[in-house]
Amino acid sequence: MAMVKNPRFHIVMYPWSAFGHMIPYLHLSNELAERGHSITFILPKKVQSQLQHLNLHPTLISFHSLTIPYVDGLPPGAETASDVPISLHHLLATAMDRTTDQVEAALRALKSDFLFYDTAYWAPLWHPN
Repeated sequence: MAMVKNPRFHIVMYPWSAFGHMIPYLHLSNELAERGHSITFILPKKVQSQLQHLNLHPTLISFHSLTIPYVDGLPPGAETASDVPISLHHLLATAMDRTTDQVEAALRALKSDFLFYDTAYWAPLWHPN
């Protein structure tokens, strides 16, 4: 009896912009990549350099950068929850919600098999599956 090889999937990860979310997502990405799956990890631009060293499978895990738009009251350059006090997290959430056009374009172009997300309630609207 012939062994059936496990299918390989393309998975998109889109965690909340906080290291307590992004790091576990990257650990999961490493586990999935170890099994041969390809991962696209959507994250703010400046975060890529901060997480790159945790990417154990750079040939299977690629980073797709987002530009975080300006929101009145959000400090310039703020991209993660650690960039702002907790009292301003609602502004970061607003900024992340304003990335919908970027995320939509990425999801349409990537044509992934799965999308993992946590707080972007709108992300599945554009996932092709």
